[in-house]
Amino acid sequence: MGKTNNTNETEFRECIASAPSSTANLGPGYDVFGLGLDALEDLVYLKLIKKSESNSDSIKIKIKGEGSKSIPLDPDQNSSGKVARRIIANYKLHRYDFIIEIEKNIPPGYGMGSSAASAVATAVAFNKIFKLDINDAELLDYAAEGEIASAGVKHYDNIAGSFFGDFVIVRSLPKLEFIKIKSPKDLTLVVCVPLIGVPKMKTEVARKALPEEVPLKKMVQNLSNACTIVAGFFNQDIQMICNGIDDCIIEPARQKLIPGFEQVKERSLKAGALAFAISGAGPSTIAFLNSKSRGSEVSNTMKETYGKLNIGCKTFICNPSSGAKIISIK
Repeated sequence: MGKTNNTNETEFRECIASAPSSTANLGPGYDVFGLGLDALEDLVYLKLIKKSESNSDSIKIKIKGEGSKSIPLDPDQNSSGKVARRIIANYKLHRYDFIIEIEKNIPPGYGMGSSAASAVATAVAFNKIFKLDINDAELLDYAAEGEIASAGVKHYDNIAGSFFGDFVIVRSLPKLEFIKIKSPKDLTLVVCVPLIGVPKMKTEVARKALPEEVPLKKMVQNLSNACTIVAGFFNQDIQMICNGIDDCIIEPARQKLIPGFEQVKERSLKAGALAFAISGAGPSTIAFLNSKSRGSEVSNTMKETYGKLNIGCKTFICNPSSGAKIISIK
C-alpha cells in the first residue's frame, strides 16, 4: 500500500549521506552475515527541485569516481535509482525532481559492497531530508531494492553491514530482522582485490556458480562454523570468530572464479592471518587478524603472491566500520 508523507513542505533542499564498504558471508554465513568495513565509503548527494505540478517524478543520476563509467545512469538499472524510485512512489513525492550525485569511492566489482553502499546512503538521505521516520528494518528493505541492479535479487548481508556497521545477522523469515553485535576492539581485516576483469552483474554470475543441492554433512559443518562465529562476536573473542570462518559449500564453488585463490589463502595464513575467506561474491578475499601489527605483513604477502602470478592487486588494512551517517543537510 502506498504511503503519504504528511510533511507538506520540507525546509531542506540537499542532503549528503555516506555509507561504508562491507564484506558478506564471512565464510559459512551465506546471505546471513554482514560486516561493515571502514576501508572505503560512498557519498550520495541528494538534491531536490520543487516542480509547479505534481506529475511523474524525474530522477537524474550523476556518478564520479573510479569505475563510475561502468555504472548505468538509468535510474531503473542503478542501485541508488531503484531505491529512490520505490521511496518516491510509496511516499508520493512526485512534486519534486531529484538529482542523485554519487561519489563512488568503492569501485564496482571489488566484492566490497559497492552497490550496497550507494543504495544505503540513498535510503538514509531520503529518510532524513523528508523526515519520513522509516524504521530500520523497512529502511533496509528499501535499500535492498538497489541490490537487484547488481545481483538480480534482493539480499541484505552487505546492506546490513553498510547500514549498521560492525557485525550483523540477517534473519529474513518469518519477518525481516537484523541483529547487530559489536565487533572486538582489535579485529583487523586485510582485503585483497585482484585487478582482473569481472562480468557485468558479477554477483548474479557468482550466485549461478553455486550448487543447487548440498550434502547434509556439509550443511551441518557450515552451521556449526556459523554458530561459532556468532558466539565469537558475542564473547568478543577474535580467535573463536576465526575458528568458525571455514566454508565447505560456497568457497569451493566460487574459488574457481578467482585466479590464485589457493596460493593467496595458503600464504596469507602462513604470514599470520587467523582466517581467510572470499569477500562476498568475490573476487576480493579477506584475511582476519587480531591486531594491525601483522596487517602489513599479510598485505605484502598478498601482493607478492599475485605479483608472481602476473596479476595486479590492491589491499586495504581496515577495521569494522560504525555504519552509515548523515554528513550534512541544508
